[in-house]
Amino acid sequence: MANQKDVAKLAGVSTASVSRYLADPESLGGKNRKKIQKAIEELNYKVDTAAQTLKTGRTHHICIMIPGSAPFYWVLIQSIQQRLSEEGFYSSVIFTRQIDPGMPFNNTLVEKFIYSNQIEAFILFPLLRDHDRDLAERISKLHENLLIIDNVPTGEKTPYILFDNYGAGKLAAKEFLSKGHTKILLLTGEDFFQSSVDRTKGFLDGLAEEGVNLCEDNIIKSSFTASLAFPHFINTIFPEFTAVFAANDTTALAFIKAMKFKGLSCPENYAIIGIDNNVEFTPYSSPSLTSFEQPTYDAGIKAAELVLAMIEKKEVPQKTLFPLKLIKRESFN
Repeated sequence: MANQKDVAKLAGVSTASVSRYLADPESLGGKNRKKIQKAIEELNYKVDTAAQTLKTGRTHHICIMIPGSAPFYWVLIQSIQQRLSEEGFYSSVIFTRQIDPGMPFNNTLVEKFIYSNQIEAFILFPLLRDHDRDLAERISKLHENLLIIDNVPTGEKTPYILFDNYGAGKLAAKEFLSKGHTKILLLTGEDFFQSSVDRTKGFLDGLAEEGVNLCEDNIIKSSFTASLAFPHFINTIFPEFTAVFAANDTTALAFIKAMKFKGLSCPENYAIIGIDNNVEFTPYSSPSLTSFEQPTYDAGIKAAELVLAMIEKKEVPQKTLFPLKLIKRESFN
């Protein structure tokens, strides 16, 4: 099997140049870069990662654990991986629970990674469930580097990243009240999401500060998934309303479509605000959807940088909070 010395000899360069190329091809001039690439191809050279690990004690492997598949996770993971790769790290994305009941699911990989000594850090997106709390506790006992995203850890020293969903909920309440809306529906998400709990609490607190309290009939427990939320809305009898705060954008769009079946249109009959500002559909829906934007890309970059700092034994803040920004469109006027 060819090694770096063989590549260097065939390319006519130093072994240091080969090492630099493998770490960052763009760090070498074009001529040497092409010579090394050609030598690698001719020798069919592959990096012996096991040998590198034995030599350096480093694997450069990060494990990201998420509970499901949604645009919120896609952008975060993309930016996390982007920043990690710039520093020579790679990541594995593992699902912690069943996503599609119709598909077989085996979470043995979760256990395998928890007890592996090849993982330098974990990034975990836990839900508000005992299973997730237990998972976080087991990881923190076995590994030094754990970052929690979109939840508050039970451990006093575990770093975490939150989005200010409480503040967004509070601002949504004040925006509705400023337009004279008092007959409001609150469409909550599943209560095992920290974000859903915080949005609900922030919205109710924002109303209460202005002397407005929603009765139970105006608080509709729904789903973050449109395919589940839509039939629920179709079969629900709602009290009179002029405004709606939805758990997320897909819930908002499912509600708008369901209301059309009941003869109500937005914004003619009611105003609505969602959360996520998914730019693939919120600007193009009918009406275009007013929504809170979560800085998922920036949060992903920050998550990677926190993990890298933890690996280097640098001090990091326990809590990092990202604000949300309200993007106003046709659904709120």
